[in-house]
Amino acid sequence: MGDEVLELVANRFRALGDPSRLRLLNILMQGEHSVQELVDASGLSQTNVSRHLALLRREGVVARERDGNRAYYSIVDPTVHKLCRVVCGGLSDRLVGELDALMGAGI
Repeated sequence: MGDEVLELVANRFRALGDPSRLRLLNILMQGEHSVQELVDASGLSQTNVSRHLALLRREGVVARERDGNRAYYSIVDPTVHKLCRVVCGGLSDRLVGELDALMGAGI
């Protein structure tokens, strides 16, 4: 890969590398939500939700659809679902292995 492509990949990982953005994406994996629904579900302020959604939108991870004075967001990059399954599955395997090791050690 060339430097330009590597920079695009790094930008995508940076966009996905924030716990608040991951919280929002986790909510959006259930389907389209308004900004207010995301605020209520995430516990983040409206300002923070809007800022994180703007970044995710710039990176092509989510899309916004307007309905009157409301904006609804949804995940448009299908690789986000796949990536989350891979990462969460890997973490699950690791934690199970560590738990098995602890149990085997009699802890």
